[in-house]
Amino acid sequence: MSHLRNHAARLLVLACATATLSACAGTSSKYPSLAVRDAERMTGSAEPAEPDVTAPVTPPAPPADLPGRLAAIEKVAYASHETFLAREATARAKARSASGAAPGTLAWSDAEVALSSLESARSDTMFALADLDSLLAVGAVDEADSDNPAGLPQIVALREKVEGLIAAEDAVLESLRGR
Repeated sequence: MSHLRNHAARLLVLACATATLSACAGTSSKYPSLAVRDAERMTGSAEPAEPDVTAPVTPPAPPADLPGRLAAIEKVAYASHETFLAREATARAKARSASGAAPGTLAWSDAEVALSSLESARSDTMFALADLDSLLAVGAVDEADSDNPAGLPQIVALREKVEGLIAAEDAVLESLRGR
């Protein structure tokens, strides 16, 4: 029975394909030509339009008080790192007490809240890094346009310090997540 159905299905597919392909074999006189018509030809009596010339977009210049801005970013980065360090002991204690606890238990929930608090402090440090990235991008464009280093060495040096803080915070978070 199954063999008969397969054979009937094959015949049906073959019949449909034959009918579809036979539609393509008709005479071409029934259809219009696809050649370009006279009305579709360009006769060219208008003057070409002038190209739009727009002034190049210039990025904002680095802040005039770059040292002050860098000091403020550094202060924010270290303050958020200090907050992270202050919360670390609590998070370690709660992670230790939740070691082996089933998800959803009170100890597990307390550890998750403590980890979230650490991640929040880390995100504040990341905001400082994002500000430095923005200054670095603007400074790099300014340097490329004017050969003026625009404080890039100072920005890069502070960026490396903040990256170090974030790497230390990531290591703590990774060790606590493994418990």
